Amino acid sequence: MTQFKSLTFLALCLIGTFVWAEVPSSFKNQQDAWEAHQKLKQQTPYKGISWRNVGPVIQGGRAVDVIRPADQPHVVYVGYASGGVWKSENNGNTFRPLTDHLSSQIVGSLAIDPNDSNVLWLGTGENNSSRSSYGGMGVFKSTDAGESWTHMGLGDTDRIGRILVDPENSDHVYVAALGKLYSKGGQRGLYRSKDGGQTWETLIEGNDWTGFIDVAKAKNGVFYASSWDRSRRAWNFVEGGNGSAVYRSKDGGKTWQKLTNGLPQGEYTGRIGLTVSASQPNSLYISVDNQTPLPETEWDLGDSAVTVKRLRHMDKESFLLQDEKAIESFLRGNNFPPDLKAKKVIEQVKNDEITPQSLVDQIKDGNDNLFNVDIKSLEIYRSDDAGDSFYRTHEQDLQQVVFSYGYYFGQVKVDPQDVNTVYATGVPFIKSTDGGKTWAGAWDSGVHADIQAIWINPDHSNHIMIGNDGGVDESFDGGQTWKKVDKQPVGQFYTIAVDMAEPYHIYGGLQDNGTLKGSSANIFTNSRYQGSDWERIFGGDGMHVNVDDDDKLTYVGFQFGNSFRLGSAAPKKITPPTYVGEESLRKNWNTPVMMSTHNKDILYFAGQKVYRSMNKGDDWTQISSDLTESENRGDVPFATATSLSESPLKFGLLWVGTDDGLVWVTEDGGNQWKKVSKQLPKGKWVSRIIASPHKEKRAWLALNNYRNDDIQPYLYKTENLGKNWKKMAKGLPNETINVVKEDPTNENIVYVGTDKGIYVSTNQGEQWQMLGDQLPTVPVHDLIVHPRENELVLGTHGRSVFVADVKPLQALTDDIKEADLHVMSVEKFKEKGGWDSRPFPWSYTDDSDDEMPVYIWAKQGGDAEIEIQNKDGSVYFNQAIKLTSGLNQWTWDYKVDEAKAITAEQAMNTKAVDNTDEVVCACEAADNATGDEKVVEENEKTLNNAKIPYAESKRLGHPPYIEPGDYKLVIKQGDASHETEFVVE
Repeated sequence: MTQFKSLTFLALCLIGTFVWAEVPSSFKNQQDAWEAHQKLKQQTPYKGISWRNVGPVIQGGRAVDVIRPADQPHVVYVGYASGGVWKSENNGNTFRPLTDHLSSQIVGSLAIDPNDSNVLWLGTGENNSSRSSYGGMGVFKSTDAGESWTHMGLGDTDRIGRILVDPENSDHVYVAALGKLYSKGGQRGLYRSKDGGQTWETLIEGNDWTGFIDVAKAKNGVFYASSWDRSRRAWNFVEGGNGSAVYRSKDGGKTWQKLTNGLPQGEYTGRIGLTVSASQPNSLYISVDNQTPLPETEWDLGDSAVTVKRLRHMDKESFLLQDEKAIESFLRGNNFPPDLKAKKVIEQVKNDEITPQSLVDQIKDGNDNLFNVDIKSLEIYRSDDAGDSFYRTHEQDLQQVVFSYGYYFGQVKVDPQDVNTVYATGVPFIKSTDGGKTWAGAWDSGVHADIQAIWINPDHSNHIMIGNDGGVDESFDGGQTWKKVDKQPVGQFYTIAVDMAEPYHIYGGLQDNGTLKGSSANIFTNSRYQGSDWERIFGGDGMHVNVDDDDKLTYVGFQFGNSFRLGSAAPKKITPPTYVGEESLRKNWNTPVMMSTHNKDILYFAGQKVYRSMNKGDDWTQISSDLTESENRGDVPFATATSLSESPLKFGLLWVGTDDGLVWVTEDGGNQWKKVSKQLPKGKWVSRIIASPHKEKRAWLALNNYRNDDIQPYLYKTENLGKNWKKMAKGLPNETINVVKEDPTNENIVYVGTDKGIYVSTNQGEQWQMLGDQLPTVPVHDLIVHPRENELVLGTHGRSVFVADVKPLQALTDDIKEADLHVMSVEKFKEKGGWDSRPFPWSYTDDSDDEMPVYIWAKQGGDAEIEIQNKDGSVYFNQAIKLTSGLNQWTWDYKVDEAKAITAEQAMNTKAVDNTDEVVCACEAADNATGDEKVVEENEKTLNNAKIPYAESKRLGHPPYIEPGDYKLVIKQGDASHETEFVVE
């Protein structure tokens, strides 16, 4: 008993200081979280908030798998990394989503039953293992060509490399399961079901960090599978290990043999892809991401005499022999301070003030670890004896196909009709026609880089489709020429910004697809995109965006803090430089860059230190010391700032959050900084720190423990500049939080974006509801409320941008919520062009999306009726509707009931004649000319300003759109009713 009390006391102490053990989330945790998500979706009082997808589509997105059924040549299925599964039934002209509301639409692998094309298999969890890859929730199956899905188990596999349906027995399904990326354990290995997914058995078990990435079957009945040993932390990625290998089974999967003859083995063996020849079943190809370091004699030192690699090993004497122009070019190309010239550097080296290596130390950059690492990299091996022996097919160096990040590709496919024609993926798409001896590019300038998937038509092998970071491309001549397949709104946004144009533009930084800008008036619906294209304004992996409307400037950037200013002149790099002898600037993948709300000339930039510019980024001043504490270092930049916020209420009040879990605040523009994270959980990545637009001392904080495979929501609020933090996640499902923001108009409203959607509180975080019920299951990475239009703009990481009108949410008062029925005010509007025109009778479809939303608050759900009346109470339109408890949205297409409108019009005309008689009589004693004018003017008013009467419009075949005039909208439910007036001009 005493021991129990002690443990209880200890637990309470731990809770009181916000300390939790690092326990990766299990499938059971995810399942419980999904049930809570579904419950909030069903119960939300804000179903009336609807979302419109505004694109973009021009960029496509990371297509990780492409498949087509053999007996339906017009059907295409595409799986996107975090955008779900899409289907085309017209040979790729248009697509529609199939998995919008599945518990996970993170795609790892797709498969079609070769004996029944209505049966699809989906393995969730992206297997590419990059920093932006998400885990999934196991295996799903559809028996109706993707219209509905059933979970079939293997929930703790987290990431699935391949699903194989045995062509000889559709009940036999093989799954290569990779397992979690950031933590040990879970379900890792090669699995098989003999009953169509009802139960699973382990054929080869993985270990703590090793799972399986690929599986294939030859026509001779031999199975092959490949394992991958990898582990990632926030600061380091180990791309390979001793567990990476190739296995073979000759007895239908009962026993498996590890194949080693001629293949790389050991700690540097990375991702392995495999493909079996259909024309020669004993032949197979293996692609290996070989991380073995190259000897110095084989290093690629670059074309210039002064490069990073050359400087690393250059002595003083060799440096002093270099051409001054080459040194100057190196300094300018690597963002050294403008006042540091080659002459000065030469003098410093000559006087032993610095070494050539000092220059290298100043420019450490995350991109260096991606592109400037000398390893063996991609290798292709072949066996012609069913795996008994392998040989490397090529002398040719393939290092620049995948560089150092072969973990991102790993696909190899042999032509089903020609054993010597084989394709492999990387940054480019490459092809060999001589059995792998020589390789050449098989893409063109229109194909996006980073190829993720290959499909080859088994009957016409020159017909190829590839998935890449820009969507899907198709070739009919073996890769000589390509056409882009219809793109979908599957952009993976990191950040969102808006301007004040009319209609306003939306800006955002995207994974793989740079920085884009597009109109908020665009819309994607019914598998079609309507509106103007977005435009790409900058490249790389797009990150933070800041828009200066006054000076027509846009600040953009790409990965690892490469920041630029865009305007009328050429783009100018504005990343703060560091000086020789100083610690190099560590910059996060998504480095925070912020424009001041108090003065748009002022910018802030945060690496491990914070910098401020007073002149649009031309010059920078360091305003903090190193705000990180972690000593963890690896091949991924770490101990960096991840979030930066300025109070819009007080200049100089700044907040900073870091990837090692620290939060800092300064009230004096950086002269003094206070660490205010002592009460918070230790070591958890700050996904967002945001200053309140309503209270100076208030801030909201979201921590993100995704990089420990933990899905818990960590949300806090302070009212006293971080002296105390209050936990605010109660009521939210277990979903990792990416962003939190207060509404700029209504202080009580707070928005939270998670890895599964969007939530809102209307009482400062005390209670949470889902915002709308139609948003796909997709990560929300950023959000902003447009200050003029009061529209909430979401940047999703997988489904591009969604927009919702939140004015009705902002207008909800306690009095409205207490009312039985309330219809929100309807703004006046003008009749639209074309309303008084006959439609073209041969239009192929009605593309009209012209609708007006009407928002209705109902205390109770049930049957109700809506009426459109004129000012005299004559009914022009009525409709029975069903209301749910809470905020409802009814959309009206501006059309009236033609028969009712004609009846109302006749009544008005009769009244108008009576009024005219009265006016004429009243005018007999006045000047006749003046009286006639008054009669005409009054007559026009009483005819409700109709240009063409409804009866005449009917005869002419005009659609029955409402005519200009004064109206009211009436909602009735039982004994309750409410109305609002509106004007049509």
